[in-house]
Amino acid sequence: MTITNGLSSNIVPKTTFKHPLEQLTAEEISVASESVLEARQEPVVFRNVYNIEPPKSQLVKFLEAEHAGAVSADTLRPPRQACVQYDVISVDRNRYYMESTVDLATGEERENRVLRKGQHQSFTVDEFQEFIDACFANPVFQQAIKDLDLPEGFEVAIDPWPYGGPDQEEEADRITQIFCFARDMSKGNGDTNHYAYPLPICFIMDTYKKNIIRIDKLATGGKGDGLVNSSGAVNNPTKSCKPAEYVPELLDTPVRPDLKPLNVIQPEGASFTVTDDSLVEWQKWRFRISFTPRECAVLHDIHYDGRSVLHRLSFSEMTVPYADPRPPYHRKQAFDFGDAGAGRTANNLGLGCDCLGVVKYIDAMVVTPEGKPSVAKNVVCIHEQDDGILWKHTNLITERAIVARNRKLTIQYIITLGNYEYIFAYHFDLAAG
Repeated sequence: MTITNGLSSNIVPKTTFKHPLEQLTAEEISVASESVLEARQEPVVFRNVYNIEPPKSQLVKFLEAEHAGAVSADTLRPPRQACVQYDVISVDRNRYYMESTVDLATGEERENRVLRKGQHQSFTVDEFQEFIDACFANPVFQQAIKDLDLPEGFEVAIDPWPYGGPDQEEEADRITQIFCFARDMSKGNGDTNHYAYPLPICFIMDTYKKNIIRIDKLATGGKGDGLVNSSGAVNNPTKSCKPAEYVPELLDTPVRPDLKPLNVIQPEGASFTVTDDSLVEWQKWRFRISFTPRECAVLHDIHYDGRSVLHRLSFSEMTVPYADPRPPYHRKQAFDFGDAGAGRTANNLGLGCDCLGVVKYIDAMVVTPEGKPSVAKNVVCIHEQDDGILWKHTNLITERAIVARNRKLTIQYIITLGNYEYIFAYHFDLAAG
């Protein structure tokens, strides 16, 4: 339980028995990963381990008993199982993407399957770092960057991207494209916006072997750029672009210096309760929160005043179609939830910045490449927000005014993907909306 401003809490402590929708514990992740390791001789790299939600037909029976107040230690619960997503590395250094189902009560691997050719798992942050390290260590990359003749004080920054899909003549199994940028480090500030200076080359890398296959030339959007590739500035490409800073100390003009602090104070604490880090109750609303590495926050069993509203609510995918015909940008279309995994890119939310007032944070349990459990702190925040006037009436005889202010309960998470931030917020209001 975390209440961040030191006020008294109405958060209920954890119960003894796990709810079928509750996310996996560190111990359960260890059981699942160890089961997979014991079943294989080849090296294994883990991507995700998460709770498998029971089929709706099984889950509804349990939920009905829960709403009836009939759940006890003897109540039959759906089996608790984990989905384990991982790579098996073969002798030739190729990777086989696999998924296993592990029974957490017995530690037994019940099912496993190899993904078909053309199916791929989402990338991980560790994998992106491997691409970056492989590029800087590659002589082909080093020479190509040297040929650009970047000015003094500039450093290279790397942005790995999913390939989007091979061209018709290509026979590629798994390829990653590496976009490059120049960071102006002349002011000694590592937070400078490196996206302001795109470089006119893109490295195409074998995702498995981390080899550079080829170098594509591309337009950067700078002054004089053509349709196919950069028309000028092959040497010193920073000349065709200009800085675009956002960090306050790097801006020439201060941002809104006349704004005074705005504080949200709730001296009696929050009006919502959170039980087991999953059950949320506020006004007439009642629902559960879980977490998956692909979707981040997922809401379940949403009820209002005892009436079922939704069984399950989440964002399943998000894509950004660039629709840019200039090669190789025609391949630049990320499916951000599937390619990267929203849960793996979720921010550690901060009080006073991302969330205000009395806040309940929810941590997530993820897995390292070695199969060890790892805590992602504060990836979901729950808090109340003022929402203006709900209704008001003035009695014309007595001149007495009655005002009812509206408020909403917000469940929020934020993901960062490259140069993009996406803020997702579920809002529940006082009028069943």
